[in-house]
Amino acid sequence: MPWKKFQFRDQTVFVRVLPTGKPIVRRGRAEMRYRLGATKSYRTTPDNLTEIDGEEILEDADFGGQQTTAATSLRETPKVAATDATIVIHTDGACSGNPGPAGIGVHLVRPSEIVEISEFIGEGTNNVAELTAILRALETLTEAEEKAHIHLFTDSGWSLGVLVGGWKAKTNLTLIKKVQEQIERFSDLELLKVRGHAGQDGNEEADHLATKAVRREESSTKVRPR
Repeated sequence: MPWKKFQFRDQTVFVRVLPTGKPIVRRGRAEMRYRLGATKSYRTTPDNLTEIDGEEILEDADFGGQQTTAATSLRETPKVAATDATIVIHTDGACSGNPGPAGIGVHLVRPSEIVEISEFIGEGTNNVAELTAILRALETLTEAEEKAHIHLFTDSGWSLGVLVGGWKAKTNLTLIKKVQEQIERFSDLELLKVRGHAGQDGNEEADHLATKAVRREESSTKVRPR
C-alpha cells in the first residue's frame, strides 16, 4: 500500500493511503510514520491530518522502511507455548514527534491478575520509550517471579536487536544496560517480536496505554482480577 505526505499538527508525516490518495482508515484511525524510511507506525484520527497540495503518492519500494533481515529474524513464536501459569507481557512506547512528549504502555497478565501501566515519561525519543516500557515491565515483576515462565512481546525490532539480537547501539547505552541487567534476573524469560497494529490482544492494549499517557501527559497503574 502506498504512502503520501500530510500535515499532522506542526509537522509533515507520511500516511498510508489508497490509490486515490485518501488515508486508509481502520478502526477510525489512519497509519502514519514520521519520516521517509521509518519502520515504526503511529495511529491518528483522519481529522488530525491535512492534505498537502501537489504531493505525490509513494510506493512502498520508494518509501523504504521495510524491516532488515536481522529484524525479521527475531523470534515471534515462543520456544515453549504459554500455559495458564505463564506470565504474558506486552509493552509499547509512544512519542509525539521524535523526540517529543513520550509515554509507555505495559499490559501484564499474571495467572491471577492483569496489570495495566500507562506512564508519561516526559521528553524522549521513540527508542527511549520502547526500551523504558520493557524496563518498567521487568521491574514490575517480583523476586518470587524470577523463575516463572515469562513471554514478553514488543513491536520494536530495534529494541530486541540491541537487547538480545547482537546489534551494536550508538545511543541509549545506559538505558540498554539497565534493561539487560533486569533480563538477567529471570531464568525462563523469552523476549519476542510482535507485529504492531495487527489486532493482537495485548499489543493493542499496550499501544492504547502508551498513547493515552502521551495524550494526557499523566501516569496511572490499574490492577484487576484476571
